[in-house]
Amino acid sequence: MEIAANGLKCRVSPDDSLLLSQVESTARAADRPVRPLHLQALLQLPRIAGCEGVVQTSVLGPFLHEIALELPRREEWLVPNGISSPHSLRFDEVDATIAREITERFHYLRSARNDGRAYGLFAHTGCPVALCVVSPLDVPHIGNVLLVAGRSSKLARVVSRVFVFEGAPRNLISYLLAHVGREEKRRGTTDLATYVNPNMGFSGSSYKASGWRLLGDEPGTAYRYLDGRYITERRLEEAFGRQDDAGYRRLLGARFDVSCMPLKPLLVFHTEIR
Repeated sequence: MEIAANGLKCRVSPDDSLLLSQVESTARAADRPVRPLHLQALLQLPRIAGCEGVVQTSVLGPFLHEIALELPRREEWLVPNGISSPHSLRFDEVDATIAREITERFHYLRSARNDGRAYGLFAHTGCPVALCVVSPLDVPHIGNVLLVAGRSSKLARVVSRVFVFEGAPRNLISYLLAHVGREEKRRGTTDLATYVNPNMGFSGSSYKASGWRLLGDEPGTAYRYLDGRYITERRLEEAFGRQDDAGYRRLLGARFDVSCMPLKPLLVFHTEIR
């Protein structure tokens, strides 16, 4: 936390106590869960944080309220009562329409990957509890990291989305990843890789618990925004063609923005399916 002549400032960081306190207050008032709103704050705030990575609380309050109202209400995030163990859940493929709805409404990126295979864990009622999307490996950096580690990228795929609803049992992601690995092996996949974003407070603990290992990182992290909200590079390219940031600025003008605050490199995790 920082104190300046013009009032309180909080740092856009998963460890900042003032930011978390503001998120908790806003979540209660808007009837939204804390964790999803905190993730949205960490993703959306770098646009207005400037190069110092701080935001005045006078600006933060209204902004948090605005993005909170864009999230589903609290009850939509909750898993059915009575689920105390991953073993009580059914593993199965997830219909593409359901996977798209979950990733676009609930995953913190709010952007679907439509080119992948979706798997999930379901309650006995049929309600999805967790989702994992495995997509073709089309990220050159991950392919290069695999090659350096002595692995071929030809039969590798990327875990592009993982999501668990609120109130799910502990260790659910590790349990889901184990099932996904077995199913992908049956389909001929030899390696799985994924990005972990430490700027969101993610450490990769669920991957480590599943036997994955850290292979490297990708420096130069920056977030891109369209009309004031985060947008993935993939979706930008789908909508406006492949451009560099200067090209998007020429094309989109004030609708496009890029974060300038320092961000940690994305971490690349990998597992060989055995």
